[in-house]
Amino acid sequence: MQKVLSSIHHLFVAIILLLKGFDKIQHHHSFIGWTILLFGLVILVYFIFKKLAKKPHSLLELFIHLFESIALFLTSYVYFQEGKTFLPYVTLIAAIGFLIATVLHLKGNKKHSA
Repeated sequence: MQKVLSSIHHLFVAIILLLKGFDKIQHHHSFIGWTILLFGLVILVYFIFKKLAKKPHSLLELFIHLFESIALFLTSYVYFQEGKTFLPYVTLIAAIGFLIATVLHLKGNKKHSA
């Protein structure tokens, strides 16, 4: 159960980004829509890879957390631009959470290498 919960957040982020990217493309904002959509696809591919590999990849996990953070910051910006009231804060908190996870991951790697 813990393995499922440890990676399910990647699937949630991918779904949110895919839906938002598709929505922006439908509203004729092609560049930002395709950017968000591609972010979502990359994260979805990572989620599938993680499920199939069944082997931890520390460096890849570090990069994907940073990537998710950047993608969610961009999505927060888009939500703020659209005038949404609640969603920008949810995605902003998630982006900060992934940024914190990246920093903690880096600190953990420094302790193991020293």
